[in-house]
Amino acid sequence: MIRVLPAHISNLIAAGEVVQRPASVVKELVENAVDAGATNIHVIIRDSGRTLIQIIDDGCGMSPEDARTAFLRHATSKITSAEDLSNIHTFGFRGEALASVCSVAEVTLRTKRANDDTGIEIKFAESKQVSEGEVSTPNGSNFMVRNLFYNIPARRKFLKSDATEFRQILSEFSRIAITRPDIHFRLSHNSGEILNLPPATLKKRIQDTAGKDMGKELVEISVKTSIINISGYIGKPEDSRKTPGYQYLFANNRYFRSPYFQKAVLKAYDGLIQEGTLPSFFIFFETDPQKLDVNIHPSKTEIKFEDDSAIFDILYSGTRESLGKNSFMPSIDFDQEGAPDIPKVNTSFYVAPPKINYDPLFNPFKDLGGETPEEIDRRFHSADNSANPQFFNPAFNSGSGHASSYSSNEGSDPLFNDEAIPAKPLLQISGKYIMTTIKSGVILIDIKRARERILYEKYTETLREGVGIIQQSLFPVSVEAGLNTLSILKENESVLKYLGFDISFNHETATVSALPEGFSDDFETMEEVLDNLAEMLSEEGNDFGKRSVEQLAAKLAKTGSFGKNEPLNNLEAQTLVDTLFACKEPNYTPSGNSCLRVITVDELSTILNR
Repeated sequence: MIRVLPAHISNLIAAGEVVQRPASVVKELVENAVDAGATNIHVIIRDSGRTLIQIIDDGCGMSPEDARTAFLRHATSKITSAEDLSNIHTFGFRGEALASVCSVAEVTLRTKRANDDTGIEIKFAESKQVSEGEVSTPNGSNFMVRNLFYNIPARRKFLKSDATEFRQILSEFSRIAITRPDIHFRLSHNSGEILNLPPATLKKRIQDTAGKDMGKELVEISVKTSIINISGYIGKPEDSRKTPGYQYLFANNRYFRSPYFQKAVLKAYDGLIQEGTLPSFFIFFETDPQKLDVNIHPSKTEIKFEDDSAIFDILYSGTRESLGKNSFMPSIDFDQEGAPDIPKVNTSFYVAPPKINYDPLFNPFKDLGGETPEEIDRRFHSADNSANPQFFNPAFNSGSGHASSYSSNEGSDPLFNDEAIPAKPLLQISGKYIMTTIKSGVILIDIKRARERILYEKYTETLREGVGIIQQSLFPVSVEAGLNTLSILKENESVLKYLGFDISFNHETATVSALPEGFSDDFETMEEVLDNLAEMLSEEGNDFGKRSVEQLAAKLAKTGSFGKNEPLNNLEAQTLVDTLFACKEPNYTPSGNSCLRVITVDELSTILNR
């Protein structure tokens, strides 16, 4: 027998589509506040939304009749005819949000219009009105959502940790705040103010929500066509990150997800960013509402465009042009109409270059009683290099005691037969590679991959013993990071401590006081190290705490090997090579990339066409 579902059951089904977690409630109610014409919106959260979600606005408010009707399913002021669906300019329009929320939580609404003497308070629970009465309240609306999912234990049980749920709330809040920099937004959590965003320019609003350094990383994008207008900001290639989180697309001021259009942006960065990294972008589409459909997903985060292939090409070209204009790549052919004439340089006269007076016989070492560079060079290249620790070749010096450890890994491979091979100096190339000669040719070592292999074996051994990784102390380094990154790291403080990190947190700052032993302490790359850690620990990745020892060590080693390509001193190069060939598997990183390569004399001859 076919039956029509009762209202409370159909509302629960709708709630499953619209209200998936506390962040969903924040999104729907803040969007309603924006649609109500509010100039001030305050979001108050308790226990990451489990206990309380409160949204206070100074918008137009509602009459008692509208306040009652607003909780009915499909009650909306945005649509009166089917034609209105193709001309949507507001966030909410379906009328499902309040009906869905009050079916899974206890909801209290206080609202008042400017011309009314008093307001009205209405309470709902399980889709039923519990009470109603007059109340003294400021103009606007005040929604209080308590005990979310109290009547659906299974849904409440599957909520993530408080830090994860609040991170989702922060993300939804930020997306809306970015679209309306003219509105004053505030976000509080457990009696502490997280964000206070007074009206500002778009770039300042992005900076206030994504971190102080973000404003320095952005360049403007602007394209106007008959199909679509594109504006906003894109990140500089050198500031691309491995962690997702600052890739925003908006259509008519509505955030939406689109792997298709994100691919257009990433395509424009081809050859400019490292593989596996993402640029930041905050891109706004402005188009005729009749040319897009926002009614294809319950949370309205997917949008269908009429001219999506043409928009793809426009977005790609616009991003590429912006990168070119800002000297990140060779500029494409720009329209020169209206550009000022550049006067020609007068070459009819000659100006001699300045002369520099110097003494060609001056010897800076003479008065100091030291060696000349020529003498130093002769000494360092004398036959007695084996006694000089600055030139060290552990893998191929038969007297060093390290050849045997390497030979045990390579067996009887004739390429590594080091008999009668004299010690050779280590040559560094661009801070990326170490090269030295062997009997059969040369061997090239990738410094970063060698570090990764060394750290992997070190961390694997330590973690298997069940003790925390040893920390190396450094001068405290303060790093400004995005709220999303800080939230992930703060949530996992105990895990970070076990892995050898000592990090304390402020509002927008992480202070690093210690790192795991062997970890790169390059201060200039510390922000990216924190981003990489956040990626490891984030919900989007694998569950960090349940990784095997090998997986955990591999991830940590990859992050620890990160750093700038700067030459090592002789002792550091010596130690790196020595430690690599003492590893159980010196040839490859944990992910299978080669740490070294032997280039034979025959291969060299082929390269040189001999």
